[in-house]
Amino acid sequence: MHAGAIETEIIPMRLFPSDLTRRPVLMAVAALLAGCQTAPPPPPPPPPAPDPKAERVTELRKLGFVPQGDDWELSLGTKLLFEPDSDTLSDEGRAALAAVAESLKRLSVTAVRVDGHTDDTGSARHNVALSKRRAETAAQGLVRGGIPEPSIERRGFGADKPVADNKTPEGRAQNRRVVITLMID
Repeated sequence: MHAGAIETEIIPMRLFPSDLTRRPVLMAVAALLAGCQTAPPPPPPPPPAPDPKAERVTELRKLGFVPQGDDWELSLGTKLLFEPDSDTLSDEGRAALAAVAESLKRLSVTAVRVDGHTDDTGSARHNVALSKRRAETAAQGLVRGGIPEPSIERRGFGADKPVADNKTPEGRAQNRRVVITLMID
């Protein structure tokens, strides 16, 4: 050797039989563990959008509409009652119609039916004509509130569909009314 050189000794590597079997087993276990890992779960789906139909139903109930078969009916009670032999709405009735029209626009209601009714005072012919005028009065209030005129059906029933007994003044007053019905898809 040269002066100042460092002496290194090479040691031959010995393989023992247990080393030869242990290495492949460890590699197989590592491969199996890697294969058992599961992918992280996907993120949760976004919350469902609010159901517009459920929102519409809630709003209609707040306004006083009640389901009648496939339609929704509103009878505004004392707010849309008429004096005997009159088709003129009070200021309170006009305000109630304006509020209903605003809500119906917001809910995108496209089909409205207005039914006029009378008590049984007077002839049947007169009461049918009066009930039609009452329906028209209410329909025009809805139109002024922004409901398209072609989307409003008007009907007059005269005294054919009383909600109270026509033998008392109170009963007759309840029968002089307009009922608003929505046809909802």
